[in-house]
Amino acid sequence: MTTQPTKLLQIVPRLPPYSDGVGDYARLLAKQLSQSYQQETEFLAFRPDSKTPNQTDGFYTHRLFTHTADSFLSLIPQDINGIILHYSNYPYLEGKLDAPFWLTYALETLARQRTLPLVVMFHELPTLKWKSFRALNPLQSLVSRRLARIADAVITDSHHFKTHLEKWTNTSVTCIPDFSTIGEPQPNQAQPLNKRKPQLVVFGGSDRKRAYRDLASLIQTCNALGIQEICDIGTPLNLDPNSFEPIVFKEMGFQPAETVRQILLDSIVGLIDYSRFPGDLGKSSVFAAFCAHGLMPICTRYNPSEPDGVFVDKQYAISGEHLSTWTAQQCQSVADQARAWYCRHSLDVNAKLFASHFP
Repeated sequence: MTTQPTKLLQIVPRLPPYSDGVGDYARLLAKQLSQSYQQETEFLAFRPDSKTPNQTDGFYTHRLFTHTADSFLSLIPQDINGIILHYSNYPYLEGKLDAPFWLTYALETLARQRTLPLVVMFHELPTLKWKSFRALNPLQSLVSRRLARIADAVITDSHHFKTHLEKWTNTSVTCIPDFSTIGEPQPNQAQPLNKRKPQLVVFGGSDRKRAYRDLASLIQTCNALGIQEICDIGTPLNLDPNSFEPIVFKEMGFQPAETVRQILLDSIVGLIDYSRFPGDLGKSSVFAAFCAHGLMPICTRYNPSEPDGVFVDKQYAISGEHLSTWTAQQCQSVADQARAWYCRHSLDVNAKLFASHFP
């Protein structure tokens, strides 16, 4: 007798053609759950684009155009065995003053009607920011608090979030760093640094421009490590190539994931500025991509991410002229330790965690 695969509904903010990191996370998770754990996904796109197709990567996609409890409940398939809600707060809001209490009501109603395990993955918690001041948004956090309490399991990618979530639920919350959302290399693809091109990669969204704020430090880093070329990948920032001389600056624009993976495999260093998120390097899919592909990750400044197992001069270095004293062995050690750290929370390790919550 053939066992029917488990079918899950993954609720996500957005899916292609809209570019969205949480959507990319859910898509790769769906593929891995299907491939390794016989758990099939249907998606529910919370904020679909008018061009969002009814299939994403071969997985059926439901599109929620009306944000009410009734509309939401009408889209829940009858044959699913569980739900994963990827919650990142702001995409679920109609406006800055909104708080989607109707969503918690709908999920509570669903729980009364059907026995469906609910796993909530908190990619973000709602915060108020002003200069260096950061605090939870008191209204919107009520929704997050309620979602955490009604969930059968809560997962997050931030130890900061874990602290709040455990206070709200009075139970243990799993924290696992993010995997590389551009994919992972095969084990034998990541070559030692001395077999790679003398190039540095800056990769990500438009906020990667922060990596260029201290241009002098960037040039010092390149000179210290023998870097001859900087590859900038993402929406063009229109930077002046002459300002990087004698380093060659190559603006590559947006590239498909396969091309990005090959560039990373060819490069020595991946540079990231994550100073906006102190203590949360484990949340960065760009940092994860550098680690997965065996580069030497370099941050523009110290980021206190030790609770996630990320230590300065072990899993990453800090940019600057001081790197001129580093040996090739030290650089390779950082690349190796970063990759080893990544392997402990790879895509398959993440998928195994989610799969364990469903029959």
